[in-house]
Amino acid sequence: MEKVKLRLYQLTLILSLISLALALLSSGKQREFFYIAIYASIIGLACEYKKITVRPFTIALPILLIGLLNLSWYMVYEYHSEGLNVYSDYLGASKKLILASILIFYLDRFKSYIDQASFQKYFLYASGAGFILATGYGLWQASQGMGRIEMAINRATVSAYVYSVLSLAFVYSLYLQKNIKLYVAAGFIILISYFVILLTGTRAAMGLYLLLAIILTLYHFRRIHLKSTLIFLCIVAGIVVVSYKPLILPKIQQTQIEVENYQKGNDATSLGARFSMWSVGIQNGLAHPLGQSVEDREVWTQQYVKNGHPHLAAALEFIKVHLHNEFIEKYSLQGFPGLAILFFAYISMFAYALKNKNGLLLTTLLLLLLYGMTDVILLSSEALIFFVTVFALSTPFSQTRQR
Repeated sequence: MEKVKLRLYQLTLILSLISLALALLSSGKQREFFYIAIYASIIGLACEYKKITVRPFTIALPILLIGLLNLSWYMVYEYHSEGLNVYSDYLGASKKLILASILIFYLDRFKSYIDQASFQKYFLYASGAGFILATGYGLWQASQGMGRIEMAINRATVSAYVYSVLSLAFVYSLYLQKNIKLYVAAGFIILISYFVILLTGTRAAMGLYLLLAIILTLYHFRRIHLKSTLIFLCIVAGIVVVSYKPLILPKIQQTQIEVENYQKGNDATSLGARFSMWSVGIQNGLAHPLGQSVEDREVWTQQYVKNGHPHLAAALEFIKVHLHNEFIEKYSLQGFPGLAILFFAYISMFAYALKNKNGLLLTTLLLLLLYGMTDVILLSSEALIFFVTVFALSTPFSQTRQR
């Protein structure tokens, strides 16, 4: 029986690693391997039922709470009016989060089945394969004249979010090998990744990727190597100089123009619409502290814009989708309960990452948090599956063994 338990854990781990590697090559296959890994983890937990304990803390808990809150909100505010809508983003997200919490719990609780050195090697291979496949796919798309590369995901912004985390996951796994040549390789990976992110045209990723790469490096090594830092900065400067006019400058100019237009009362731009959405989202939360349905939010917002706030009209174009901010979206629909659970999730997971010196989890959380300031990641199927898979695979990196 012990051999069966070991094989089940290994199978779950391999399936999760394959899902990670396929994230930007095939969304369909990524999803299939993700669900098969969950089914394997459920069987594994059934075999291990005598060893299951709720302590110590596991990051599966906050993921489960978000999923349960989404499901509860849907049943209270959406189900009565439309019945069970299997295409609902919130219903789909709740299912993925609840199932993902099972996968995370299983990989976390029984990580003693694999030694840390072996896991680091497997993660290196999987993240490396995923990075190479995604980079090759993106560069091929660019060579075909695609304006903003998007790899296997049909939204360039989501692709940039996933790619940036996948790249830093690979860099982190290279750092763990403690090899000078691989440190140099990690530096080149960062530079190549930044160029690919520029090709996605995603401002958030363009602005945050290098910053998080530096944070990850400093957090891992706990020191600054002056010579290598200068070489790295020189290479980055070279890439920025070459890319500035065709890729970076247009985004800077676009941002300046959109901010100026918004200040003049025109919110019919990408940034302007976001500013309007955030404003009406906060007002929705204040007016409905215990939550409301998507339909009620739309009706209330229409009245709010009509009654003295016409400068926020662009928000109406997106009010049926989401408000491009993870926290404001939660607050506008789920009120204080949604906001409280989301804060708990981030705080508890950050505390876990710092306590266990888990650089992968810390970096992934930071990017999810920062990207969530201008988008809603936890409603995108591909991004959600990717991020929770990274969370699950980050737990064996924790330096403290949990049984």
